Amino acid sequence: MSSEPVTVSYDRTEPVTIDRLDDLDALLDRIAATPEYQRFPVMVSLETSDKEHVLEVCLGRHDLSVLVWHHTFVEIAASKGTLDQPADLAYNFGGSRTDAYNNSAIPVTTARQAVREFFTTNGQRPTCLDWQTPSYDEQDEPAKD
Repeated sequence: MSSEPVTVSYDRTEPVTIDRLDDLDALLDRIAATPEYQRFPVMVSLETSDKEHVLEVCLGRHDLSVLVWHHTFVEIAASKGTLDQPADLAYNFGGSRTDAYNNSAIPVTTARQAVREFFTTNGQRPTCLDWQTPSYDEQDEPAKD
């Protein structure tokens, strides 16, 4: 299955353009299996070819992931967590340690389903999970539709 290409970037690596879902799955599998990222998860950014939409997915952990979706940086939403989230959940974002938004931990399978949906809908915010306004506060709000 193919769609509009996305540019995938993570941890100061050279961005890669992907135009087939199978190739995207294979790349994300390789990243998730990298021992370095299993020790300290990495945030992987997928950007649409028109640069209007970005989906970031945390890879490397086997128990949970986190998503952040952007629309031209005017709208931003974080995954609404369904799992207990460690208080110190952090990831490698472009070489820097970054804390995860509160209540954003979701199952890896849900995160990967969302990545596939993002790819096949050319950057639309995935509907396979709930979203919230990103926050580091205790008071999280639902994301506006």
